[in-house]
Amino acid sequence: MIKIIKGSLLIIIMFILTGCATNRGYLNITVPQETISQQNGMQVYIRSIQDNREFQIKPSSPDIPSYGSKKDQAEQTMKNRTIARKRNGYGKAMGNIFLDENQSVQTVVYEAVKNSLYGLGYEVTDSKDSAKKDAILMDISIDKFWSWINMGVWTLRIDTVIKTTISIVTPAKTFIIETYVKNPCQVGNTANWKKSIRIAINNYMSSIKDKLKCLPNGC
Repeated sequence: MIKIIKGSLLIIIMFILTGCATNRGYLNITVPQETISQQNGMQVYIRSIQDNREFQIKPSSPDIPSYGSKKDQAEQTMKNRTIARKRNGYGKAMGNIFLDENQSVQTVVYEAVKNSLYGLGYEVTDSKDSAKKDAILMDISIDKFWSWINMGVWTLRIDTVIKTTISIVTPAKTFIIETYVKNPCQVGNTANWKKSIRIAINNYMSSIKDKLKCLPNGC
């Protein structure tokens, strides 16, 4: 009887730690806003943002992007919104976490890059019609944008990684912008998932400001 009670208690604790892992989750991510305080006279034209993340069906570790549904695997729009995978108290992969319908990894990264460049004094556009003849042409590849749970005995950690390759066309130059956040927490609820991603985006934007402050040639 005591063993049954202990076993039941462990299951309850694991359920509390991971939250409701069986269902899908949806998040709306707010990117910090910035305005151009001092214009530097240069414009950046973000020509393209591609989601080049690689997903696996049964990954060897939770940090590798994966789908909880074969249906989602077949839909590109769902891939663009998939940012995490829940796990139960035993570490088994469960439902995915998606961005809300009005968001995708491309829109989140665009806002993060745009606002970071605003803070550096650049004018930014993603419209060919609005691009000036001397605009700095930029292409962005999203290589990583993923959150996952690292399970402990009584606690857990929600990690988030964001990595992009930013290519300047003329003169040809490439910048790798990457951040990795470890967020220790008590439960795997919505608030803690959002906290991990929010910290990662803030760090990502700080890295952009550091590496892209001297466009187009770099410092």
